[in-house]
Amino acid sequence: MTRYNTRALVESALLAVIGMVLVLLGQYVPFLGIAALFLWPLPSALVVLRHGMRWGVMASIITALCLSLFMNWITALSLWVLFGLTGLTFGYAVLKQFSPAKIIVVTSAAFLMGILSEFLLAYLLTGSPVRYLDEMLRAMQASAGLTEKALGPSPFTDMFKDFDLLKDQILKVLPFTLVFSAMLQSYINFEVLRRVLDRFGHHLDPLPPFSRRIFPEYIAHGAIISYTAAVLGIRYKLPVVEQVGQNIFAGVSFLLLIETASVVSYYISRQGLPKVFSVLTVFYIVANPVLNVLAVFFGMIDILFDFRRLRYGYLNDM
Repeated sequence: MTRYNTRALVESALLAVIGMVLVLLGQYVPFLGIAALFLWPLPSALVVLRHGMRWGVMASIITALCLSLFMNWITALSLWVLFGLTGLTFGYAVLKQFSPAKIIVVTSAAFLMGILSEFLLAYLLTGSPVRYLDEMLRAMQASAGLTEKALGPSPFTDMFKDFDLLKDQILKVLPFTLVFSAMLQSYINFEVLRRVLDRFGHHLDPLPPFSRRIFPEYIAHGAIISYTAAVLGIRYKLPVVEQVGQNIFAGVSFLLLIETASVVSYYISRQGLPKVFSVLTVFYIVANPVLNVLAVFFGMIDILFDFRRLRYGYLNDM
């Protein structure tokens, strides 16, 4: 038992230091930082897989304490909450042998909780996270003003002139942006960490090929409910209901576009055509405003009716 505890202590401390180095690379080295960003959850996840959740939590705390030696404690705490929680959740999900889709979902939830914790920390320190948003927008306005003086007016710089309108637009799309960034970060983390963990003897099944992916039915149900809520919010002048419905539908619409792209890829690949045809077709659909809207509703219909019979197969195959 003593030998095992010593090994766990040494490995956890080593991985904690590696986690600190990855974070410092991400913060201070521009080119390596992009690659390090997607490896930040790895040390905590690896400790959980090798020695359990207790050692994983201890290793992530050590990482945060080490980071506080090189940056202010607020930044260190924010990074620990954001990526430490993500790494612990990822490691726990792999340890419990969750499916790839479920791993991405729970990791997205953990990443989103980390972002919300940062907002809470900003509220406790400054009194209001909106004040931080105001400062950021004023800095963007000043930068846009300098750009306009140097290069002349443009539609891009004009959008920063109305402070209240810009702030209102950002607050409206903020929930969707947070959810989308959490999902995208978790997906990239899954693909990167899956390949890295395989070298450490922890095999993760990959996601199905893109042409054979289908979202759960509750995604379509969420699209219907959120769209209805947005319409009713506009009809009966309920701004909160309208904003919540619009944000949820915006996020779900992106998933429905992916669903349609998967269907297009499936049928084009069945014809034996190169993948470039799928890419060009999907790009044309997304770029065309009319087809873009139709693709959202088609994705919802495909989730409900499963035209490719991916869930249960065809009757003659049973």
